[in-house]
Amino acid sequence: MYKKLLTLSIVAASLSLAACSEDTPQQTTPELACTNPAVAQNIRTNIQEIIKQEAESFARNDSRQFIDADKIIAAATQLEISLDNAAQDTQNGSPICSADLTIKIPNNILAAAETNSPLIYGSDKTIGQLVQERIRGSNLNYNQGAFTQKISYTPEISTDTAAVDYEDNTVTVMAQNISSALLPYGVKSILLIDGKAVKREDALNMDKEAYDDPPPADPEDILENNAASSIFGDETANAVSAPEILSPEPQRNEITFSANELEQAQSNNQAANNEINRVWRSIDQNVQKELLTEQRNWIQSKDNNCRQAAAQADSGLQAEYLRLQCDTRMTRERSQYLRGYTIN
Repeated sequence: MYKKLLTLSIVAASLSLAACSEDTPQQTTPELACTNPAVAQNIRTNIQEIIKQEAESFARNDSRQFIDADKIIAAATQLEISLDNAAQDTQNGSPICSADLTIKIPNNILAAAETNSPLIYGSDKTIGQLVQERIRGSNLNYNQGAFTQKISYTPEISTDTAAVDYEDNTVTVMAQNISSALLPYGVKSILLIDGKAVKREDALNMDKEAYDDPPPADPEDILENNAASSIFGDETANAVSAPEILSPEPQRNEITFSANELEQAQSNNQAANNEINRVWRSIDQNVQKELLTEQRNWIQSKDNNCRQAAAQADSGLQAEYLRLQCDTRMTRERSQYLRGYTIN
């Protein structure tokens, strides 16, 4: 009897284990949304932000003031971005996505950058040659304005949010190289060379030794004695000297530029003033009081500097154009400086 019961117990245990085995769900690798459109949008946003930072940093530190950062920022919005052959893989036991990322500079923008390149890089090398030198030894490929590299990422997509974690800094490196290629595209229509306003086309025809020593492509970001805003009202206006009336000599040859360029300069200046006002309102009121005297002195310094820039003009319209460029640049710099005091 004892042996029979023991046999039955073993059989029952075996059946029980088999049942448990059947009920246990099989573990499967979670499916990632590798081809979700949010991934490409996330890449686009990152690329544009990095190019914006690079362009503003260069323009801020370029003593010659050849670059209009807004032109480069606008060009970044026109980049053609594609994510091909996206597929899920496994890395260190975890699921991950990989894809071929291609970012192409439009032909018209690349052609303009190619033309202006000597003004920035002081070299006879093409944009392609300069880029190839920068990316040598890396996995990044470049061909006729198109940057290509395989990227690895993990998308986190939900109904409310879409985030992407990148395995490495590949996207950042691509953005920095694209920024270098776009930099000459941002050269202004009118440049100040040796104290004289010169049209960009004429500057390109000048002896290249006039601009053989450009500032570094990645300058140290140091902000001091930067621009200002009219946010302080009449009290500040009284503390600032009245603007000088400019009367260029009539015999000087006038450098012409389009109405669109002057209108764009006015638009850029208005945007810069709106931004510095927004930044100022984000600063705690007690901190504002401490900065008030510094800000007023700084407004006067900005006005003096921009009057000097405008004094190089050949006409009243050109003087206004140069003044706006100076004012916009310094106001952006001051905004960046003031952000260090903001609450958020």
